[in-house]
Amino acid sequence: PKCIQDVDEAVEYINRVGFLPLFKNEIPGFSLEERTVAEYWWSDDPVRDPWRWRIAIAKKHDILYGKFFAKKAGFISKKWLPVFANYRRDGYDFDALFEDEKAPIKHKKIMDHFMENDAE
Repeated sequence: PKCIQDVDEAVEYINRVGFLPLFKNEIPGFSLEERTVAEYWWSDDPVRDPWRWRIAIAKKHDILYGKFFAKKAGFISKKWLPVFANYRRDGYDFDALFEDEKAPIKHKKIMDHFMENDAE
C-alpha cells in the first residue's frame, strides 16, 4: 500500500478507516507502523517521524489516541468512538451506563465534549 508521508495523511487515513493500531498486530498491514517509512520512526523529526505524529494527532481532538486494542496503542476517529465505547460497555449506551452509576463523571465530561463538538 501507498505509504503515509505526513501527519495530515495519517489523520485522513484514520478518519477514512475509523480506527488504526499504532504498531503491527495480528492483521497484516493494519497499523500506522506498516503504512509508514520504517527509517523515519524515532528520527525525532516532527514532520516525518510517525512516533511524533501521535502527539499532533491527539491534539487535533477529532481523533483519540490511547491503548484501545488489547492494551496496545492506537487511534479511533470521532465517528467510531461511540461504537468502541458501546462495545467496551457491554452494549450499554453511555447515558444508561452513567445513570446506573457505572461510569465516572470524568467519562461524562469527555462524552459531553465530543457531543458538543459534533453538533458544531
